[in-house]
Amino acid sequence: MIMYIVAEGAAVRDADDCGRLHLQTDLDPDGLRAALTATGSGEFVGGDTALLDLGVLRARAELVAAAPDWAQRWTAMVDHAERGGRLSPDGRSVQVNVQR
Repeated sequence: MIMYIVAEGAAVRDADDCGRLHLQTDLDPDGLRAALTATGSGEFVGGDTALLDLGVLRARAELVAAAPDWAQRWTAMVDHAERGGRLSPDGRSVQVNVQR
């Protein structure tokens, strides 16, 4: 699953592939920070790391997901992130890599 961020907004691509979550953008750090805030999608931590809001990510992903077992895939992805220590302490955000 890819969260794609541009200055004008955010979209989810490859929603059915819950095995590889990352953020993709061409924005510079300041632009990415602004776009994440404006879309309510999360926050830029710095370097190649961002936190994505799981509620926003799920809502956007559900719009384009097609796999009949998508809900189970989502749950497995979140469980994997939790075991890997990538969930925020409150469980609302997931740490992801930023790819440019």
